[in-house]
Amino acid sequence: MADIELVIKIDEEDYNIMKHNIAVNNPLCPLSQEEMVSKVANGTPLPKGHGRLIDADKLEYTCNSDECGMLTGCNHCQYHIITEDEIDNAPTIIDADKESDN
Repeated sequence: MADIELVIKIDEEDYNIMKHNIAVNNPLCPLSQEEMVSKVANGTPLPKGHGRLIDADKLEYTCNSDECGMLTGCNHCQYHIITEDEIDNAPTIIDADKESDN
C-alpha cells in the first residue's frame, strides 16, 4: 500500500504534549480517538511527486527595471521579480516527494 503525505491542523499545545509523551515513551494523547481520526480525515493530502515546499510569502522581490523609481519598495513595483537564486535558497518547509517505482 502506498504512503500518503498529509498536512493536518492541530492545536499547538496538543501537538507539544504528544511530542513530549512520545519522547518519554508515554502513549497518552490529549485528543480522543474520535478527535484524532477527524483531524487526520480532514487533512490536506499533498500530491504525489510534489516539489520542495517553501513559504513563498517570505521571498524578497527585486526590481527588474532601471525605470522603476518606486520609493515604496519592490513589492509595490510593476517591475518586481523573484530571482531563481531567491527561490533556490529559500528554506524548505517540506522536502520534495521522491515518488518511488514500487
